[in-house]
Amino acid sequence: MQVESLFTPVNGGTLSQAKYCGGKYKPGSFPAGREIEVSDNIHAVWAESRRDSDGPYVSLYCLASR
Repeated sequence: MQVESLFTPVNGGTLSQAKYCGGKYKPGSFPAGREIEVSDNIHAVWAESRRDSDGPYVSLYCLASR
């Protein structure tokens, strides 16, 4: 039921994936499962592994309503 509610925004509108912050974090530099404060339009935050010319890093993304 929770997963379904992520894709059915309250008060209409649409949900979209967006970058949560512009920072790059070393893999393992922040503990998974830590609670963070977010605005009311953000429904989920997750980390994705990436790699660029400087090496591996982790970016935070979110599912937000518009």
